Parts: sequence; structure tokens; C-alpha cells
Amino acid sequence: MEPVDFSEVIAQTDVEMQRLGWTIDQGREHLIKNYGKRSRTFLTEVELLDFLQYLVSLPTPTLHEILIAKINVEIERLWWTEEEAWEHLKKTYGKRSRTLLTEVELLDFFQYLVSLPTIESPTDFDAEYEEFQDFSTYSEESDKVITRMSSEDLSQILDKTDVEMQRLGLTTEQGREHLIKTYGKRGRFLLTEVELLDFLKYLQSQPDPLV
Repeated sequence: MEPVDFSEVIAQTDVEMQRLGWTIDQGREHLIKNYGKRSRTFLTEVELLDFLQYLVSLPTPTLHEILIAKINVEIERLWWTEEEAWEHLKKTYGKRSRTLLTEVELLDFFQYLVSLPTIESPTDFDAEYEEFQDFSTYSEESDKVITRMSSEDLSQILDKTDVEMQRLGLTTEQGREHLIKTYGKRGRFLLTEVELLDFLKYLQSQPDPLV
């Protein structure tokens, strides 16, 4: 029996993964789950051939299925809950499930998700992380305290943002969407002092909604 050309087999797995619409992360997850290894280069000859055979055995997914798979990856990247995804679908497309979207709508939804910045850590809009319970603000570049806002000062600013959001009729979800889009953060406690004041200034600049 001739020895296996690893580079050729890996190239074949590349072709199959592309056919299936698999991402590198999906491939890695499969390897870890089934072989306890993170890379194809770590597989034995038998394992590599088994992996290729598995990929070949899978049916070619439809564009609809590929888009849904890619959307699921983006939703996980953004730490969205199913409720958040459902709310967006209902608001934007008037549908309650990704499977009900047309291919055009799926592509539009996917492009929207890709345009959003990556969220490093999930948190509710008003949740407090342990490292922020002393109300310190941090530099994203150095991760060091750059200024310290007292609990009283922070509470006053947060109260003012609450008042402004109530005046504007903004929901928690709308507030979170603005923070993600503008600052790449899901909660006010994750904002720096400058960002929090900027958020308050933005709210105050908005006119009263028409009744």
C-alpha cells in the first residue's frame, strides 16, 4: 500500500469543506470532538482519511442552509440570544424564524451581522461585571485604569441616561443596539467615562418624539 500524500488529502478536505460551507472553526470543532486534535496536520493517516471520507459523505447544502449556518456563526460571535435574533427578524422582516427568510433576506441579515463589531464579553445592558464594580474605567489599549469615577458620580450620569431614554421612549434593546453600533459594547458599565458622557450628550441632543 502506497503511503498517503498528506498534502493532497488535506487539499481534498479543503475542497469538501468549501463545498459544505464549513468555516475553519467548524472544522476545528469537528476534529477536537472526534479525534481530540485541533489541526489536520496532527491527524494520523487513518484519521485524516476518515475525516475526508466523512466530509465526502455529507450532502451538498443549499444556499439557504449555508447562509443560515454562517448567520449562526455571526450570532455566536456577537453573543446574541435567540430572543434578540427573533426580535430583529420580527422587526426587520416580519418573520419569526431564520428558516422562513428568503435567500435575499438571509443574505441581507448576514451582511448586517457581519457589519457589527465583535463583542468580547456578553452582558446585559445594565449588568455589572466584577472588574467594573469599583466603577473604574479602562483604556482599551493598555487595559489600565485611566480615570476613576466615584460611585455617586456614575450613578448620577446613569440616572440621567435613564431619564433621557424614558423621554425618548427608547427600550433597553434600542439602547443596547446603539451602544454596540457606536462603542462596540453591550452595557453602560463597560463604557469609559468619556464614552458614557458622550452617550448622555447624544441622548440629550435628540428631540422629543412626536406623540
